[in-house]
This record gives sequence, C-alpha cells and structure tokens, in this order.
Amino acid sequence: MLHRPGGLPPRFSVIITVQDREDVVGRAVAGVLAQTFADVEVVVVDDGSTDNSVAAARAVADHRVRIVRQERSGIAAARTSGLERATGDWITVLDPDDEVAPGWLARLGRLIDSTGAALVSCGGEHRHLDHSTTEVAPMAIGPAGMRATACFRSGAFTTTRERLLEVGGFGGPGDSEALTEVGLRLLGSVGDHGGKVSHTPEVMVRWNEREVGPVPEGDALRLCWALQGLDAVARSPIPDAEMLSRYATVGGIAAARQRDHREARRLLCLARQAQPEVMKHWARWVVSCLSPISDRIWLPSSELAPSDELAPSETSPEHEPDQHNALNLTDEAAEEVADHLAELSVESSVDLSTDLSIDLADAGPALTRRDLEEHALDIAALSDADGPMSRLHPDLPR
Repeated sequence: MLHRPGGLPPRFSVIITVQDREDVVGRAVAGVLAQTFADVEVVVVDDGSTDNSVAAARAVADHRVRIVRQERSGIAAARTSGLERATGDWITVLDPDDEVAPGWLARLGRLIDSTGAALVSCGGEHRHLDHSTTEVAPMAIGPAGMRATACFRSGAFTTTRERLLEVGGFGGPGDSEALTEVGLRLLGSVGDHGGKVSHTPEVMVRWNEREVGPVPEGDALRLCWALQGLDAVARSPIPDAEMLSRYATVGGIAAARQRDHREARRLLCLARQAQPEVMKHWARWVVSCLSPISDRIWLPSSELAPSDELAPSETSPEHEPDQHNALNLTDEAAEEVADHLAELSVESSVDLSTDLSIDLADAGPALTRRDLEEHALDIAALSDADGPMSRLHPDLPR
C-alpha cells in the first residue's frame, strides 16, 4: 500500500484495466508515472490476459504500481476490483491504449482545489486509425434537476473513492462497460449531497482507436516497451532521471540482444547521461561499444518477465531475475573486463559481482586482453570529452 509521509494515502489512484494489450499497456502506465504531479498510485488490473500484458506493465513500473490479476470477469468488474484495492483520495480510470498529457493530474488537482467540486472533468481527443483526431469537450449531460457539464470517458473525469463506492463502483461481471452510466449515478450522488461539478475544456487525454497488426515478440517487444516509456518521460517538462535511465537501460539491453549495436549504444549512452554518477550505466555503455563482447554478454532471449508470483516492487529493472543484466562470460574473461573497466573508472575499479549486479556463467572461450585493447580507442572516441574514457587516451581531441 502506498502512503505519503505521515501515513497519508496518495491523492490520486489511477486504475488501468487490461485484457490482452501487451502492445500498449506499458505506454499507459509510463504516462501516469511521468506526470508532473507525482502523488499518485497506479493499480493495473489484468482481466484474464493470455498474452504478456502483465510483463509489459512490470517493464515500466516503479514502486507506485500494483498489479492485480483475476480471472476474466469483464472490464466493469475489473475496474471495480481496482477501486476496492485503490488507496488514493481521488479515483480515475484509463484504458490500456489511452495517452495522457504530462500535466493531466496536476490540472485536475488544481480544478478540484480552485472550485471545491466533488466531480471534475476535462476534454480530450479521439485519434482515428487514419491518425486524424476529433476533439471531445465536456458537454451538458443528465436529466432535469441534475444536469451538468462533464465528460464521462476514460481519464476525463475523477471523483472521490468514497463517492464511487457509494454508487456501486463501476459494476460487476456482465455489467455494461459504459462509463456514462457510472457518470449519471455520480451526478445523482453529487446532487443529493449538494456538491459541485466542474470542468475544463482543455484536452488532457487521447483515446486511440485499436490498430490491428502483428505485435513484436521477445526482445523486440521489450524494446518497444522501453521506447514507449522513454516517449512518456520525454513529454514531461521535468523528466525524471531515474525513470529515464531505467527505461533506456531496458531498451539498450534489448537492442543489444537483437544485435542492433547502434541503438544499444544510443540508449545506454542516454542512461549514463541521465545518471552520470551511476557506474553501472558507464559499464554497460562501454560493453555496448565492444560489439564482439556485447554479443557474448547479452544473448537473445524470449523470456519477457520473471515469475508471476513476484510483486512489481520485487521485479524492478534493477533487480529483475530474468538475467537481462547478466554477463555470460567465463571467470577469466570477467576478470579481464573488470580490469579494463577499472582503467576507465574515475574513482575506483569495477567489481562485476556487486557494482553491476552481474551473474557469471560459462559461455565459451574466454576473451583475451587483445580483444579488449583492439576496441579501446573506439570506446574513447565515442566518449564525452570530459568522461572517464578520455583518461585512457588523453591525446584524443577534446
């Protein structure tokens, strides 16, 4: 359970229900985590998916994300299941293919604070398959006596957890998935209690029509998840360095496994630029610059996620047991890589077993010192002028 300092619950809980949407659910989760307003928890409810939807959510998750798995019961029941587990004061829901503006929650929060409303909503846009968009603004809705201006689409409205529970949540198995019906019940409850309804016409949510086509597999799919996460972080005016480096690391290793060395170097370079004080990022980037060594270290893998029994907080990219960080080298080769990286370190040598969280496995003949030295100049040339690599070749142009 996520709580703020002092034991207070988060202000917002965002419930994301998913059913076989491994291609997009990670983007929805990352979009919430990249909000400028960070006092939020994400409850992902997997409604009996048979694909890698859970792995997709975990790939971009941090400690604010909880994943709930249940037998297929329908989206309405899944939303209610998420509501029962949510701890935030205010609740909103997203579909797995929705996208949100970086200031989405901050804008809804300001609207709540400035109006004292019990139910607030915003505008959005519907993105069609031909990539054209139609703007959707809050509109007058409800019967006489409880009519108000609102938009009852996913992500476009929020109200308190208590009020949603009072009106029966989002429904149960077999109930309609339409949020408009939930919205009408909420209007009735707000009216009965003499509450206010407020809105802003600002476009804060995008609803994407589902595209039909092949979904990448294996490492290509993991790279897709990482790029979606990076896109969400990049849209924020205040990018989170830890999130950026984590997504870049996951993507860089996935690219390396596919032998896309240029993309691997680009992403792992991004990780070290985001957190230059973290030696792991420098070490991974160095290895990515040595293509023959990279190919031995990061072997192609079809495994996308650790055991489903592990909680998201136990499967963050920094601690994933699926060996996506593993250096599959002999002990002799590992020692040579460690010695080589020690020459490149500003402060101290690199202990592969601790600094890199690397497992060593037997994987063929050991690399030789010559293998490393042949590529040393290439690494230094790719380095930032003031980075650790410049010390290895001080005669390089600065």
